[in-house]
Amino acid sequence: MKPCDLDTGATRLRLALKDLQRVWGETSEVWNDSVAEAFFAEHLEPLTPIVKNTLDAVGRMRLLLHEAQRELDS
Repeated sequence: MKPCDLDTGATRLRLALKDLQRVWGETSEVWNDSVAEAFFAEHLEPLTPIVKNTLDAVGRMRLLLHEAQRELDS
């Protein structure tokens, strides 16, 4: 059975969140009005816990898949 690769997608997601946070940090230096605050609160701030929960779930799934792979190989 071919092993599943969840690491590539998880890494891409982690790096994308990091890039988004970096770019927002740069953007918020010049865009700092009430609209920027609302945009951050409504769109960006909720993403961090969602992405972290998703990455945790991917980690748990990775463990389950590795365990299943070991059982199939034995």
